[in-house]
Amino acid sequence: MQQLTDGQLEYEDGTPATESQMAKDVTCFLTWAAEPFQDERKRAGFKWLTAMALMWAITGYHKRLKWNTLKTRRIEYRS
Repeated sequence: MQQLTDGQLEYEDGTPATESQMAKDVTCFLTWAAEPFQDERKRAGFKWLTAMALMWAITGYHKRLKWNTLKTRRIEYRS
């Protein structure tokens, strides 16, 4: 027996109530019900990755600034 049929409910914004739309809505709800804090975790992860990329850029710049004199120095050996 089919649980979802076209036109079973009305959406306030006028979205057509097709089987695929209602199945998508049910799927999105079940995903949210399984992990309600997923959006917050993704946002926190993005902030963490942004901070790490910024620190990596600053560290790389500092390394090049400080070690540039040692890398370009010419060493001469006298016999």
